Amino acid sequence: MNQNLRNQWTIVPKELPSILKNCSKCKEKKEFKNSGRFRVNANGSHLDIWLIFRCECCDTTYNLTVLERIEAGRVNKEEYKGFLRNSKELTVKYGNDKEIFTKNKAEMSQNRIKYQVIVKEMECTCSMEGIMEVELRIPAGFDLRLDALLVRQFSISRSHAK
Repeated sequence: MNQNLRNQWTIVPKELPSILKNCSKCKEKKEFKNSGRFRVNANGSHLDIWLIFRCECCDTTYNLTVLERIEAGRVNKEEYKGFLRNSKELTVKYGNDKEIFTKNKAEMSQNRIKYQVIVKEMECTCSMEGIMEVELRIPAGFDLRLDALLVRQFSISRSHAK
């Protein structure tokens, strides 16, 4: 048996997905960037929680509904605290949740999101010589084409990757 290389590639987005919508100030369709902040509103015993997006040109805000008219007791206490302190983990979780975009009828921007690949090398025992295994860790909701990743990581042509 040979010792062959096994790599673990962890994909880390450098930014969160944007949405395209008509801006009331710009009077045209613009890209709205995720601000990384939440708005929490309590009305009696019910909560509304929004993720705030900002127009890239004029800073107009758009609130993307995360939770609507939900009883305060039904929200996880740790998650609620995270909403109040604008937790980075929660902005990533909800900022990549395609279901929330669909529920809000929000059009995701098709601009390619910049990302980095963190490579962790591990040794493993393989029965075949000359084999390299790659384990991919991609965050939920992150849209990434495998051929584009291979082209970038191995510096090969797209046709060679296919």
